[in-house]
Amino acid sequence: MTYIVIILILIIVVSFLCIKLCLVKRQLRKMVQQMQEQDEATVSVEFVDKDLETVALQINEKLERLQKVKVDAAKNEQAMKTSISMISHDMRTPLTSVIGYLQLAEKSCADEETLQDIRVALDRAKYANKLVDDFFGLSVVDANQYTPVMEKVNLCEVVCEEILANYLAFEKKGITPTFEQADDEIFVLADGKLLVRVVQNLISNGIKYSTGEMEFLITVSDCVTLAISNSVSEVIDTEKIFDKFYRADASQKGEGAGLGLYICRKLVKEMNGTIGARNAKGKLIITVEMLTYEN
Repeated sequence: MTYIVIILILIIVVSFLCIKLCLVKRQLRKMVQQMQEQDEATVSVEFVDKDLETVALQINEKLERLQKVKVDAAKNEQAMKTSISMISHDMRTPLTSVIGYLQLAEKSCADEETLQDIRVALDRAKYANKLVDDFFGLSVVDANQYTPVMEKVNLCEVVCEEILANYLAFEKKGITPTFEQADDEIFVLADGKLLVRVVQNLISNGIKYSTGEMEFLITVSDCVTLAISNSVSEVIDTEKIFDKFYRADASQKGEGAGLGLYICRKLVKEMNGTIGARNAKGKLIITVEMLTYEN
């Protein structure tokens, strides 16, 4: 009889421990789930267990500290973006004036040595203006301050206009751009202003790193694809090329801040398109896929 009582007690104890273990495991799974949910600030326990409650309290303290760090980081990031936007905006007007005065001085200067100095200063001023413009564009796209206006846009026309706008830059680098669809009309659904900025940045990037060739090609299937390829002297890291501040050769000075393609990716995404890059036979090929305009 004594053995039966002992066995019954053991069965009850084991059953109790099994139930408690199951409850603890279920509670731990719930705590893990709560921690994985982004909107969940703390974890909770459903039944009283001193050790588990202590663990929950410690986890909650860590989560509260992490939440505070995230809030502070978000505030600091927003403050930095606002500062960049304001500083860039404030610098654009005086820089434009400086460029204007230097251009006037260039036209009226008769002394060759002074003229050379003026041209150097003018080049530096234009470079500084390009940096300011890039940082202003960065602050706008990162802060989502612009809502795209999607409309019918002639992609061939945009490409042609930007090729012509960069004629002097092409000539200076000895590049003859080729664009077979120059006389065609291929329409995409896009924001006209954003699309122009994308093509400008892609052409600027191509001119900067091209070793002599630059080709434009548009194909139409389920979507419209613009491919811009230019010969390069080295293999470009196509996994990082669209990252903020990436430059193919970080040792180069005066070649921009590495924001052009990052801005392109952001703007293309805003227009529901995609952008990618690949290396092929000594060329860097950047492709932009846009939605076809449908009547």
